[in-house]
Amino acid sequence: MKAIILCAGRGIRLLPYTQEIPKCLLKFSTKSILEYAIENLNKVGIEKILLVTGFKEERIKELIKERDYSHISYVTNHDYFRTNTAFSLNLALNQMDDDFILMNGDVIFDWTILTDLLDHPKKNCVVVDSSIDLDEEEVKVITQNGIISRIGKDLNPAKCMGEAIGINKLSRSTILPLVNEFNSLEKNGELNHFFEKGFDILTHKSCPFGFLLTDKPWAEIDTQDDFNYAKKRIYAKLYDKN
Repeated sequence: MKAIILCAGRGIRLLPYTQEIPKCLLKFSTKSILEYAIENLNKVGIEKILLVTGFKEERIKELIKERDYSHISYVTNHDYFRTNTAFSLNLALNQMDDDFILMNGDVIFDWTILTDLLDHPKKNCVVVDSSIDLDEEEVKVITQNGIISRIGKDLNPAKCMGEAIGINKLSRSTILPLVNEFNSLEKNGELNHFFEKGFDILTHKSCPFGFLLTDKPWAEIDTQDDFNYAKKRIYAKLYDKN
């Protein structure tokens, strides 16, 4: 089992915090979001991690070298400013040859979510939080008969069971079908999709995605409000338990 962490984005909604660093390097106490993610993966035995970098990638590489993390490799999304996570993931998939954990680089989370995900019987699985008040912002999921029938931002919140939190498990056999779908989108000039677009397409082509419901602490850091909330509420639950 390996892992892909998507860290290429600009993080415009977090300015000025992200003026000189990618948002994955925003700090909670003495460590960045990325450091916590890598350490969480290491806790469940995953050391081989592929980082998709873009904006200020040299800052990420400096940190990895400074922390002496092993088994870290990179792929660069040079078009990070005009593309999205589907494009970044497609770059990474061309270097992936095993089952893997896929996560966004802006999520702080309870590491045992990964344990639960690895134990889930479905080879393709999306972690979902059903306690969120859904609106247009979230990546949402609709489920039927124990699997995901739709996933994306453009779904009717009233029909959705929860938010996909940006942590997923995928099988090696899903790599080529995803690459084919992403290549098709890019050929049509569609460069700004979230990676869940590929999942949504495959769910209609007999490639089932399961889901794991979690009530454990997590937060996605997209805005200054997200960052402040996560520092005050989520970080305390995760790391200030004493």
